[in-house]
Amino acid sequence: MHAKGNVRRRILDSLNKPRWLTAVLIGPILTLFFSILLFPFLLEIYLSYTPWHPRLGDWWNAEFIGVENYVYLLTKDPRFLWSLARTGIFVIIVIFIEFGLGLLLATLFTRKFRFGEKRTIFTILLLPMMMMPIIVGYNFYMIFQPRGPLNYVLGLIIQQPVEINWLNEPLLAWIALIVTDVWHWTPFMFLILLSGLISLPQNPIDAAKVLGATSWQIFKGIQLPMLRNIIIIALVIRAMEAKNFFDELFIMTRGGPGTATENISMWTYQFGAVNVRIGFSSAGAIIILITTVLIISFAVRPIIRAMR
Repeated sequence: MHAKGNVRRRILDSLNKPRWLTAVLIGPILTLFFSILLFPFLLEIYLSYTPWHPRLGDWWNAEFIGVENYVYLLTKDPRFLWSLARTGIFVIIVIFIEFGLGLLLATLFTRKFRFGEKRTIFTILLLPMMMMPIIVGYNFYMIFQPRGPLNYVLGLIIQQPVEINWLNEPLLAWIALIVTDVWHWTPFMFLILLSGLISLPQNPIDAAKVLGATSWQIFKGIQLPMLRNIIIIALVIRAMEAKNFFDELFIMTRGGPGTATENISMWTYQFGAVNVRIGFSSAGAIIILITTVLIISFAVRPIIRAMR
């Protein structure tokens, strides 16, 4: 009995140690998570080296063709390369517009308002971010119709009927998509940057004010440099989300007219879900993953250096 009591006590003592307790509590969840995550990822890598689609039978019996899918996509498929280029251009445009607007709003919110209730305005500004992408896409699809609200307002301004076909002209369709994404996700950038500005230490700012620095000098020389890591994180997170821009695009243009607004998410959907060329689309997804990892690794390098 005494020996059993010692064993029980040793087990309880070992479980009370943080390291063992963490392993016992989190271990099963992490095992399940990585199992669910790892198998599809490895399967996608395997299928990217095959020409498999469901009509060819079992995927484990698919023919191995090496890097043929990758070579074809990178050298002989202009549709894939153009969709990749469109995605990059779209991401750069929207994240910098959203960053500029978000930083402007965040800076304004650190000051005292002469009118209005700051809490009410803050809530209103965050409302777009809380809406489902498919709802946002449908609303803006209606706004940009030839006889929609936007053309009606433009007609009132110039005092004659306006029927611009926004979503059937490549350049206008891109403008409509950019406006949609900026309206939807600028609040996200605003929220992160406002949190960063509020959390900055006040002592350097007060010292600069005592020395006679203007608000612009304080912002440019003190606040903006201290916000660098937060800005990088905000841009990286937003870029990763903008790369996957799909719901609004699917509702508004479906990649049209033609393939003029087809981004990489729409390309993957067309070849993976519609044409069911699983091996081909898997190779495209792996290329996108590698490209994204390389870009993000380069972007977060200043943060990693600061942590050393």
